Formats: sequence, C-alpha cells, structure tokens
Amino acid sequence: MKELDNVTDIGSVDDYSDFPAEVLLDNTPYWLVRAPEGGYRLLLAICPHAGGEIRPMNDVLFCPLHFWTFDSETGACVNVPGERLMSRNVIVRDRRLIAEGPLV
Repeated sequence: MKELDNVTDIGSVDDYSDFPAEVLLDNTPYWLVRAPEGGYRLLLAICPHAGGEIRPMNDVLFCPLHFWTFDSETGACVNVPGERLMSRNVIVRDRRLIAEGPLV
C-alpha cells in the first residue's frame, strides 16, 4: 500500500472479493465496503462513540462496547440517529483501488 499526498493505493480490485474486507492503512483499521451506488468506500473501523473496534456481524458493522450498529454500505448508525463511521472515498483507476482524501 503506497501513500502519496493523501492518496493511497490499497490493492487490485481482484484482491477483494468478500465484503466488508479488512484493510490496515498506517496502522489504522478500516473496512472496505461496496457503496450503494456501486463503487467502494473505506469505513473507519473505530466506533465514534467510545473508540471500540468495529466488527462485521451478519449484514451490519457492530461495536461490542455499547452495541452501536452501523450500515455496512454507508457507515450510518442504525440505532443512534445522526451518528456514522468516518470514511474515505475510494476510486478505481486501472483496476486499482485508490483511497483518496481525508477521513470525513
């Protein structure tokens, strides 16, 4: 994984077939997910509430500390309105997945 000016090559599209896929960038855990519009997105695997480690559970992402649950495509919290996982945009360039921009 190569990072240059807030742009990170996270691998070939062919490297990822099951989603969410665990990705580690600069010792920070993310989940690579398929976005509802058909692209990709990186969701930070750290709960915004208490910093717990987000894990996949059935068809959602789940924090075991206080049971916050997140949509596995958008990162929106399903049980606490207005909360969400931070994310990075991912584009496909020459069949490579490129994370770009800061966490938002």
